[in-house]
Amino acid sequence: MKKVILIIIILIFFFTIYNNKIYENYENINIDIGNTLSDYYYNLVLSILEKRDFNYSNNSHYYNSEQINNNNKFINEFPQHIPFDKNIYNEFIKNNITTEILKQSFNLGFWTTYTKEQENIHKIMKSTMNNIMNKTFIKLKLNKEVKETIIHFRCADVPFNKHGMYYFQKYSFFNKALQDIEQKIGKINNVIILSCTDHLSNEENKNACNNYADLLKTHLSKYNPKIQCNTNVDDFVLMFYAPAVISTISSFSFMSGYFGNGIYIQPNLMDQNEEKCLDCNNTYKGYNIQHNKVNDYHNIDEVYKLLIE
Repeated sequence: MKKVILIIIILIFFFTIYNNKIYENYENINIDIGNTLSDYYYNLVLSILEKRDFNYSNNSHYYNSEQINNNNKFINEFPQHIPFDKNIYNEFIKNNITTEILKQSFNLGFWTTYTKEQENIHKIMKSTMNNIMNKTFIKLKLNKEVKETIIHFRCADVPFNKHGMYYFQKYSFFNKALQDIEQKIGKINNVIILSCTDHLSNEENKNACNNYADLLKTHLSKYNPKIQCNTNVDDFVLMFYAPAVISTISSFSFMSGYFGNGIYIQPNLMDQNEEKCLDCNNTYKGYNIQHNKVNDYHNIDEVYKLLIE
């Protein structure tokens, strides 16, 4: 009888440990978190403008319902059904946000701020999206205290492919962003530079990206910067709970940082070397290095001269 009781106690002990840890140890999940949540966000806004309840598995333009159900526990834990919110709808109408304006965007790029209307949608939805994410992360036991300011330094396939949307920023962008953050929340003692170089990349790009990250780290040495690359879930949650996030433009950093708990700063978006939304209030303008000024992004000495201008 004592042996049976002992076995039961041991089983309960291991079950408790497993149950507590099941949501904590994520590897890189096989999904683009930024794009997926941009699609989620788009469909939530669309449902509100159409005055209906949100049901993601039935309305997703990115994944069909079978893919959503079978994909992974991280994405599945976001609420798949949300009742229609009349207050948000009224706020949209007050700001002249319509389904026609919404459909000028596409779901995977809905996080962008190319127009003043897009900026207004993000502002209206910020509290709601923050609440959705925070509750999901708490449920998954992923919520954490973060003290460091985060720089999401995107460098892998871009800027080498000279994509019309993604650019390097001059170091003066980071200087100004950090100074503005200190004015709002006080002295910054530590900075984390999130730099993961595997996305659609190759060895030549990875080596160049590591050099660029090291140069940025050296430039910001007074902030005790550290370069990190964790799992995509860890990095996403890290930015969500950070006191401040400086983005170099991506759906990943926007969906986590803009809708997160802290200050969010990003450069103005560009399209084919032309800045957009010059009347947007929440972007830093004039810091992107245009692709037509760079012969070869693998020539680090050439690019560095532009970075320090």
